[in-house]
Formats: sequence, structure tokens, C-alpha cells
Amino acid sequence: MLKNYPKTRFIGHADAFWANISADYANETAYPSGKIKRGGITDNWLSDYPNLFADLSANSGNNALSRDPEFTDGFLRRHEDKLIFGSDCACTDGKGGGVSQAGNPAASRLAGKCVLLRKKLAPEVFRKVTWGNAHRIYRISAG
Repeated sequence: MLKNYPKTRFIGHADAFWANISADYANETAYPSGKIKRGGITDNWLSDYPNLFADLSANSGNNALSRDPEFTDGFLRRHEDKLIFGSDCACTDGKGGGVSQAGNPAASRLAGKCVLLRKKLAPEVFRKVTWGNAHRIYRISAG
């Protein structure tokens, strides 16, 4: 689909997209843990297809970012122009506090997610990921 429709923008999101960040993912769990093996489909496709972007919101994106900090640093640098942070998090204090997804206890993994991005990214890249990329990708006017 990515190859056949190069003018269509695709936004990757959800469990399988983010679990496949690791080359050794075998569809055994929605939220794998542990080190990420380089060469995963998600990472490769983001590099190979200019029309694929990635939504970091929800548990799946947070799991992918938080499970292997060393991998995450490089991933964020490689794909900073293709990442969108559409938050499901009801952060009430700017420090990751609050419960997301209508109080869903499984969503507690989102706590501090925006703070993780702020710690990992330079201010100009943080702004790009949390605001600028979506405006560019979706062609939303800022004014």
C-alpha cells in the first residue's frame, strides 16, 4: 500500500505497528518488553517510505519509546520529521500527571509520556514532534 500509493499519507499507530519496531517481534503480546532488536519493520518502513508517519500516542507508542532508551534516542533522531504526538494523555500538570482514556487502568503506562519526550528531545525537536509535524503533514494552517 505504501509503495502503490506514494501520494497518500499513512499514519502508523497501535499495537502491531509499534511492537514491530523490534526485528524479533513474533506477535506474542501487544506490549512487548526488553531490548529492541534493530531492523524492525516499523523503523525500516519509516526510513524507506516518505509517505509513512508515526503517531506516538496511546500505550503502544509509549511502550515502544520506553522499553529501550538506547534504541529510542537513535529512533527519535532518525525519524523526528515523521513523528506525531497526538496525546491520549489527560496530563493535568505538565509533568505527566492525570489518568488517560476515561480512567482506564491499563492506560496508566501513559503517565509521564510527554515528559519522556521533553527529556529526550531538544526544545525545537520537541515542538516539531508535538505540534509542527502534524501541522505540516495534515496541512493545517497555524493561523
